[in-house]
Amino acid sequence: MKKIITAVITIGLAASMAMAADVTLDVASAYVFRGVTFNDEAVFQPAIETSGLGVPEEYGSVTVGAWGNYDIGDYDDELESSEFSEVDWYFSYSLPELVTNLDIFIGYTEYTYPNGGTADKEMNAGLGYAIGDLGLGATVYWNIGGGGLDEYIYYEFAADYGFDITEELSASIAGTIAGYSKDEGDDGLNDGTISGGVSYILSDVWSVGLSGTYIAQIDDDVLVDEDLNNGVFGYDVEFVGMLSLAASF
Repeated sequence: MKKIITAVITIGLAASMAMAADVTLDVASAYVFRGVTFNDEAVFQPAIETSGLGVPEEYGSVTVGAWGNYDIGDYDDELESSEFSEVDWYFSYSLPELVTNLDIFIGYTEYTYPNGGTADKEMNAGLGYAIGDLGLGATVYWNIGGGGLDEYIYYEFAADYGFDITEELSASIAGTIAGYSKDEGDDGLNDGTISGGVSYILSDVWSVGLSGTYIAQIDDDVLVDEDLNNGVFGYDVEFVGMLSLAASF
């Protein structure tokens, strides 16, 4: 989904059959997706996700969720502020655990735009592997229609490391490197990120987090420095800070 890249890149393992729900309320200094700036001013990004859904563990795990972007700022008058510019709906299925600590998944995301525009539709597939507190992952995304987008494949490699400081306080560092293969335009590596964050458990349900992400432009022929119209600028914002409030039920 078109989330700003946060400090913690989760590479999850298959969930048990118990149903769980998570709610996140994020305030970020900008909205950046795959290196492209959609708003260089403050945004509010709420999300809700549920997993398990009563599916027995031997059949894998199902996750469904929704995520939104609410523009607090107006990106130099290019956007309507105080409105939701995007709401995304997604689904993923993780296979039963075939190898210890290995997660293999496939998913679908539909990007919708409340202010107008045809929804974009995208499939994804990937895997994640945990080695102690270190997570490694690779995911491929490809569009399947809508929005008038050219055909593309976006691929991303990720690594994250998390550790506890106290019983309530934890920290993480993470990195990604990603690229495009397109029908039109230049192929190659697109963007990379380095991020870090801390999270503090407030109660059995609530936690709060603070993170920062540096976004690198790897190839300016792939991730261009130019106005892409409609409030989108290509590579513009290099750093994003985020304050998060989360609840798990």
